[in-house]
Amino acid sequence: MMNRYTLARTAMMILTAISPALATAATIGDKGIAALRDCQLHREDEARLACFDRAAAHYLSFDFHGNGREHTPSFESAEGFRLEFHSDSVIFVVYVFNADNEELVNTYSSGPGEGEISVHEGGRFFIEVKATDSWKIRVRQLAISD
Repeated sequence: MMNRYTLARTAMMILTAISPALATAATIGDKGIAALRDCQLHREDEARLACFDRAAAHYLSFDFHGNGREHTPSFESAEGFRLEFHSDSVIFVVYVFNADNEELVNTYSSGPGEGEISVHEGGRFFIEVKATDSWKIRVRQLAISD
């Protein structure tokens, strides 16, 4: 179980892991703040932590969608991230780059369908998608290890 101080530290680390460029895309907003306040009301540690986890997954992830070739703004991740995708394209390729040196970190290719890839290292990244049709991706921060 996480105590309040560990939970607060983890929440602050997650919030600071998002770059200013993505802050707009990942803004918590009034609904997110209300969700976090509701989580504080849970008396049981397990229920409170599960509530915070759900809120973080919902309000601190960000989505991109497009058609054809596009790339995301750069973003930071302390512990890495999971990239979930849905593609209607016959050709769908995802490239994950280190934003500081533009080295390829991970790549994935497929046809139409859904899936996910994970990057298990921290840093600044951007994602490039090459596709023949429409696609959607969602980036979710991996949990910060204790």
